[in-house]
Amino acid sequence: MLHLIENEKLMCTIASDGAEIRSLKNKATGEEYIWQINPSVWGSSSPVLFPAIGKIKEDKVIYNGKDYTMPKHGIIRNNKSLSFQKYSSSKCAFTLESSPETLRQYPFQFSFSVVYTLIDNRLLMTYTIENRDKVPMSFACGGHTAYACPLNDKTKLSDYVIEFPTPLQLTSSTLGASGLLSLHQRDIASAAGVLPLSESLFDKDALIFAHLDCDWVRLRKKKDKKGIIVRFKGYPHLALWSKPAADYVCIEPWLGLPDLEEESLDITQKPTYTTIAPGTTFSIGIETEIE
Repeated sequence: MLHLIENEKLMCTIASDGAEIRSLKNKATGEEYIWQINPSVWGSSSPVLFPAIGKIKEDKVIYNGKDYTMPKHGIIRNNKSLSFQKYSSSKCAFTLESSPETLRQYPFQFSFSVVYTLIDNRLLMTYTIENRDKVPMSFACGGHTAYACPLNDKTKLSDYVIEFPTPLQLTSSTLGASGLLSLHQRDIASAAGVLPLSESLFDKDALIFAHLDCDWVRLRKKKDKKGIIVRFKGYPHLALWSKPAADYVCIEPWLGLPDLEEESLDITQKPTYTTIAPGTTFSIGIETEIE
């Protein structure tokens, strides 16, 4: 099922399964800013990542000596059990609470909500995580939204760039053949804070910038000054990804990283995970601004 929120400038459609953004449109022009799913290329448009990011080592985590099966990117993506609440014409929320099913995958009692709000020319996506357990709770979370880069005979992926607030030395962590994070890193060429996209940029999978010193990026065409700004205050890591030569780029703020090849399976020993105390709540957001 699809749910619509809108204001005077934008309209946004979100799927009940996994709370994935399916569409974000300019109401005046009809321009679409979210990649429209093509199953032959990729079957998602904006997965919500919690309580894990990327591939999980051996597809499980361990807590107090017990195994918990954990799918790639965690338990929200494609989940059909999220409840829905609409607060107004421009604001809605999707919530998953712990259950016997989640407790087979993730060892803690919790509530996870993602709230979508349209304000002027911006879409705010806010994650709220409540620890309802009696023990500290460890998790990662993040976004994975695919922004449309329309291509045609005259427009190539190389006509688009990712702009950073300041010039940065971009060094990407690398996924190994296992799909897990390796210790190998590679330098990514950029100039004056601008990373050119290309048909081959993602041939070796995602670019993963750990501990990146910025909190926003802009996706735009080379010839334009404006585009789409994604703001991600509080997220220490950023991934960029696309299928080679596909007509989108995912901008992925991450709180946490995929499992390292040599990482412990114990969820309490994940070095990049966040841990919150019993009875506490944690919130973090991602904002998409249409310039």
